[in-house]
Amino acid sequence: MSIIQWVLYNVGPFFILLGLLIFIHELGHFLVAKYFNVRVETFSLGFGKKILSYKKGETTYCVSLIPLGGYVKMFGDDPNADVPEAERDRAFLHKPVSQRIAVVLAGPLMNLFFAVLLFTIIGAVGEQLPGPYAGDVATDSKAYADGFRSGDKIVSINGQATPSWTHVKKKIESMAGKAMEFVVERKGESQPLKFDAAATTTENENIFSRDSQVGTIQGLGMESRSSIVGVKDPKSPAGLAGIQPLDLLVTVDGQKVTYWRDLQPTLAEALKDGKTTLTLQVRDLEAEDKPEALRTVTLNMPAKLDKVGDLPEQLGLEPAELYIYQTKKDSPAAKVGIQPKDRVIKVGGEPVTAWSQVLERVKAFDPTKEAIEFTVLRNGEEKAFQLKPEMTKFMTMKGQEESRYTIGIQSGFVQIGPEPIFHRLTKPIEILKYGVRETANWTEFVVMSMVRLVTGDVSAKNIGGVITIGRVAAHSFEAGLSTFLRTMAIISINLFLLNLLPIPVLDGGHLVFYAYEGLRGAPMSMRKMELAQQIGLMILMCLMVFAFFNDITNYIFNRW
Repeated sequence: MSIIQWVLYNVGPFFILLGLLIFIHELGHFLVAKYFNVRVETFSLGFGKKILSYKKGETTYCVSLIPLGGYVKMFGDDPNADVPEAERDRAFLHKPVSQRIAVVLAGPLMNLFFAVLLFTIIGAVGEQLPGPYAGDVATDSKAYADGFRSGDKIVSINGQATPSWTHVKKKIESMAGKAMEFVVERKGESQPLKFDAAATTTENENIFSRDSQVGTIQGLGMESRSSIVGVKDPKSPAGLAGIQPLDLLVTVDGQKVTYWRDLQPTLAEALKDGKTTLTLQVRDLEAEDKPEALRTVTLNMPAKLDKVGDLPEQLGLEPAELYIYQTKKDSPAAKVGIQPKDRVIKVGGEPVTAWSQVLERVKAFDPTKEAIEFTVLRNGEEKAFQLKPEMTKFMTMKGQEESRYTIGIQSGFVQIGPEPIFHRLTKPIEILKYGVRETANWTEFVVMSMVRLVTGDVSAKNIGGVITIGRVAAHSFEAGLSTFLRTMAIISINLFLLNLLPIPVLDGGHLVFYAYEGLRGAPMSMRKMELAQQIGLMILMCLMVFAFFNDITNYIFNRW
């Protein structure tokens, strides 16, 4: 039963996604060919040996063994075959150039139109989006000076409703150098607050966008520090209660705690009646998010508790930023004995107060030295290690390959976004506009991705093949219908653009041949076409092998 479930949830979505996209593509060729009275002999999903077939009229419909594409076999599409005079009106190559171009172009265009349909469906059925809530706003940031506070709900900008953080971000980015009127709802305030804030112009971090500069409000984002806790002293109230480093704090006396910033006010509220004990629910990060994974602990208050001071600190709790969540197998850290839940206190003999300092000091390692001193706190005791960082290659968030020194540790510092909201459009015109707009946005994204690959701004190691598609399909299917449909739409746009590349054996290559014929008044010579086809096939095979190689290496080396 477990094998069947694995197949259904991992292989099934891949075949649904790829099969449907191939079908839509070939359907475009088929319908336009039939419209121009071209005899279609075979409509196949897949290549190779036929495993299922059904003939209706003059066409055989089949499913073939290799599910990595499909084809529509048309009568008279072989330039070396003799076509009787009486049947030339049904032969593909005897149709006018304009009709042949239309038949070839119909496949990619169907993928584009299908993407519009999928995004339109998403707009109609709705999807989960991050809520329009500000994350942690630092007191020394421009956002704080403008009037924003952590957890503010941004209701509108310049009178336009912002139902999700996606709407907030797009609006701010489009208003570079301009003042905006914000309406926010704040916890503890009975009425919405209204104030102005100007977006400064900054370099666009999204390298896949055409816009080199966008608007931003420094310090305003949607991410907040999670409620994962660290416990430095095992003899503190938290340690004695059984709370472990990297436990996720879920509730305090029944009150839910989602972010670290919630902890101080929640503790203060729970202690206002003079309680001397508190009941907390926690769970280990490795445990599944299920009720049975929760542990209930009783926290005894210290005799001298300053209720207006830092309550988490007095109880022995601190942010988990400097705690090691994971060590990579066979890494320098793992080899010398550094363990998960260790708290980093010194690197290179100097104290650290933020994870960024740990990364910078390791990154700046002098290779002429034998090792770097790394000191951690484990169960209240300091332990010093001597280790030598290793040069590691990895992908940045911008898709660029970077090399720097690492020791193979991962921080317990986790930021999370706001609670998701369900967003659905109801007006037909708005739904259709959404489908067209999202298709245009993602088409731009894919085009810019190709441009960045050619210019070298994005590493070619980001090119993925069928294994990557399979993994993405399975994960998106598990995430829900809207996510799966969005993934299908994005891959459909990729197929639209890839098939238009001027590579012989692809639709784009055929379009080049027919455009040449239309301009010159005669087809390209058979020798030149055959040579181009062979070169195109070699290019395509090399790309497939390269993508498969990336799939394997990324799967093996990017795992902890």
